[in-house]
Amino acid sequence: MRHQYGIFSTQCQSALADTMIKLLISFGLWTAATFAASSPLGVKFDKRADGLPTLTLPYATYRAKSFNSNGDIYVFKNIRFAAPPVGNLRWAKPAPPTPEPGIQDGSYGPVCVQAPIKGPQLEGPGADSPVGEALNQFLAGIPVPSLQKASEDCLFLDIYVPKKAIDDPSLKLPVISWFYGGAYIFGAKDQAEPVLPFYDGTGLLQASGSNTIFVASNYRMGAYGFLAGTTMEKSGLPNAGLYDQRAALQWIQDYIGLVGGDKSQVSAWGLSAGAGSILHQLVAFGGTQDPLFSRAVVQSPAFQFTFDRKGTLEQTFQNFTALAGCAGQGVACLRAASAETLDKANTKLNTEGTMGTFAVGPSPDGNLIRQSPSLEFASGNFNKLPTSFIFSHVTNEPDLFLPPDVQTDAEFSTYVDAILPPYAKTGGVNAAVEARYPPTKAPHTNYTTQRARLHDLLNEASFACNVRYLSDAYAGKNYNLQYAVTPGLHATDLLPTFYNLNLNLGLFGRDVPFPVIPGFGSFSQAYQSYLTSHARTGDPNRYKKTLNLPPAITWPKAREEGDRTVDLLNAGNLGFRVVGDDQTLRSRCGFWVDVAAAVTGLGGYAPPGSVVTQGLVPVTGDPSANYTA
Repeated sequence: MRHQYGIFSTQCQSALADTMIKLLISFGLWTAATFAASSPLGVKFDKRADGLPTLTLPYATYRAKSFNSNGDIYVFKNIRFAAPPVGNLRWAKPAPPTPEPGIQDGSYGPVCVQAPIKGPQLEGPGADSPVGEALNQFLAGIPVPSLQKASEDCLFLDIYVPKKAIDDPSLKLPVISWFYGGAYIFGAKDQAEPVLPFYDGTGLLQASGSNTIFVASNYRMGAYGFLAGTTMEKSGLPNAGLYDQRAALQWIQDYIGLVGGDKSQVSAWGLSAGAGSILHQLVAFGGTQDPLFSRAVVQSPAFQFTFDRKGTLEQTFQNFTALAGCAGQGVACLRAASAETLDKANTKLNTEGTMGTFAVGPSPDGNLIRQSPSLEFASGNFNKLPTSFIFSHVTNEPDLFLPPDVQTDAEFSTYVDAILPPYAKTGGVNAAVEARYPPTKAPHTNYTTQRARLHDLLNEASFACNVRYLSDAYAGKNYNLQYAVTPGLHATDLLPTFYNLNLNLGLFGRDVPFPVIPGFGSFSQAYQSYLTSHARTGDPNRYKKTLNLPPAITWPKAREEGDRTVDLLNAGNLGFRVVGDDQTLRSRCGFWVDVAAAVTGLGGYAPPGSVVTQGLVPVTGDPSANYTA
C-alpha cells in the first residue's frame, strides 16, 4: 500500500491461537496509523487537570512538556512524525509512526546520529584544542557539544504553540517550520538545549505577538541521510534526509490544524545546511513536487557540489560499506549491521578526505535531485508555488571552512581536484577554475595569499551564489538580506533569529535575556519583527518594529541593476540600511553555473531536455549518456 510518507506495508501473520477479537483490534490500530491524514476519528485536543494540554493523534497522545508564562506558550517536545528508521527502514523512505499506548510526556527523543566536522576552521593557538574545535563547530552553525544521546531512532519534532491557539484551534495561525544547519552531518532540532536557545521558538512567537506556531524537526544526516551513488539508487534511498524533511512538512499538513495552525500558510526556514535543504526541496523531481510550504526564509544556503553518480558518489558508498564491514555486500548488509558499527563507520567516513570538504550531502540521484540545483534553476525546472521569500547571507561566509593547510599553488590545485570529479580535470574544468582564481604570482592576479583565493572560490561555489540563483529564479517574490554585524561569520545570524528576551536558563531562579550584549536585544527585536512579519503575511514590513532603536526601516523587494542585486537590506552594527549586493554578482555566479553545466555534461549526467549550455569547455559526447531516472 502506498502512503504519503513512502511505501508502507504490513505482514499479516495468522495463528490458530489468535482470536477474532485480537485480529480486529490489530486491524483497528493499523487502520488508524495508516489513514491518519484522512480520518478524523480519535483526533482531539484535551485539557488536563494540571494545566498542560494533551494532543491526541491517531497513533499516540502527547502531553505538552512545559508552559512559558512570559509568552503564554505551550511546548510539545519529541512528537514522532515517522517510524524509527532502523533495520529495513535504514536508507528507506520514512514510514508512518506505529501506535504507542499511554500518554507520551516528550522526555524521549534522541538526536540523530552525527559526526564531527573535520579539522579546525579558526586558526591560531588553541584552534585544535577541544574548546577550539567546539567553538569552530558552534560558529559553523553546529551547536556543540551534543547534550543528548544520539540514536537512529530520531525522527521527532517539537511544537511551540501560543495558549490562545490551544484555547481556540480555529484561529488558523501561520506556521514556521525550521530545518537546522550542520554541514548535513551534524545538528539537531534542540541540539544545545538547555544551555543555548537554538532552536527554541519562544522568542519568535513573542516577536510575532503570539500569532505564529513554530515547528522544529530532526532529519537523518551523514551516511544515514545522504549516502548516494548507483548502488544506493538501485537498492536504497539517496537523499534520505531530504525525504525526512518532507515527512515533517507532511505531518504539518496533516495535523497542525489540531493546534490552531494554518496548513496553507507554512513558512520553511533554515540556515546553512537547513537553507540548502529548502533550496533542494524547491527543485525536487525537477520542480514538479509541491514543496508543502508557501513562503521561505533561506539563510546562507550552503552545500558542496556533487556530480559523479557512477564514480565519486559510488566510491564513497563503497568506502562506507568497507568501513562498516560490508565490502561488496551492498545495502542489505548495512541494514543488518549493528548500530555501533554504523556509528563508527559514519564518523570515520566524515573525518577522512581533504580538509574543508565533506564526504556526503545532497546529491544528484536522477530522481528526487536530478542534477545540480543551479542547473535546475537555470533550465526553469523548479517549483513556482511559493509566493514570497527572504534570501540572506552574511558578510563573511567562508572563513570558518577554509582549510588552513593550503599554503601553495600546488596545494590549491590539490584542493580543486578534491572538490571536482577526476573527469572534470581531464576535460579542462579544473584549469578554468584555477584561471578564474589565479595564482598569487600570475600576471594581473588580485590575490596575494592562497587564503584569499580560497575565500572567493568557496564563497561563490558553496555560499553566496546560491542566493543569486534563488533570486534570479524567484525575481519579484524575494526580499534579500545581508547580515553584517561584526564579525559577520557564517551562522552568527542565529543569535538575532532566536533571540529570547526571557530565556529561562535556571540561573538564580529567574529568566535572563540572551545574549547579554548591550543594545543587541533591541536590534534583535527589530530583526525578528521582519522575519515574523514575513511568516505572517509574506511581507516583512507589515508588522516591522519601527518604534525601536535601531528602527526597522522599510525593506523593498530585491531588484537587479546590471551585474548587481540592489535594494538589499543590510543588518549591521549601526542598524538597518538599504544597499547593493557585491557578493552575488551575476558575472561571478554565472561562472559556477558554467562549471556545473560543464561537469554535468562531461559526465553525461544531464537530464534529457534540461541540458544547460556553457562555453567553459567543449563537451563532445552526449551530455545525457549516463543519466538514468
